[in-house]
Amino acid sequence: MTTTKTTTSNKTTTNKKEGTPMAKDKMERNGKSKKSPEERFVETVNVRMPKALKLIERVGELADKSRYDYTDEQADKIKDALQSALDDLVSKFENGEKTEESVFKL
Repeated sequence: MTTTKTTTSNKTTTNKKEGTPMAKDKMERNGKSKKSPEERFVETVNVRMPKALKLIERVGELADKSRYDYTDEQADKIKDALQSALDDLVSKFENGEKTEESVFKL
């Protein structure tokens, strides 16, 4: 929900949920302070890569037999799914295009 505040010289709309002026957000969406594709790539990869690597590390912790019990078939499914996702990632970067995503389930 938004509210409108009026001052003596201009009108400002505020986003109640976030408490930020909507004019700035709208200006960025309209491209007035737009970042280049390269800048967006670097900014996004610097956020996503640490998260992805940490999650892979967390999946690797599941291999600890002193804490978890799993079958060889379950382990193979996990390894195959991760390898397939990595192969898809490599293919996307080599071809510069998007490929179909699959969902993992045991």
